[in-house]
Amino acid sequence: MNNFLESTNKSIKSFNDFFKINPHKHWNFLIKIFFILVLALIIFSVYLLYEIKNEQIFQVTLNQQENKTLLKENILKTVLGDFSNKEAKRLEIKDNPSLYSDPSL
Repeated sequence: MNNFLESTNKSIKSFNDFFKINPHKHWNFLIKIFFILVLALIIFSVYLLYEIKNEQIFQVTLNQQENKTLLKENILKTVLGDFSNKEAKRLEIKDNPSLYSDPSL
């Protein structure tokens, strides 16, 4: 039991020691992180170059699907018929003036 408590106490102290100001330790830590990130970027860029060389990077598969109409054709025909009726009425009113005169004039 004492060994467990001592090892736990040492791990907590070592964790707290990390946050104490020690420029050499922090610079070493930052340099290691920097080189790990640079190495990861180099590996990723080599992978991308390999994929581009083999023309596998942006493969697009075209799915031929049946074009579905979003409108119901019979409803569209009735709406177009209504508009043509309105246009015919407008032309009829324009060509044949009313028999009644406007009293406000």
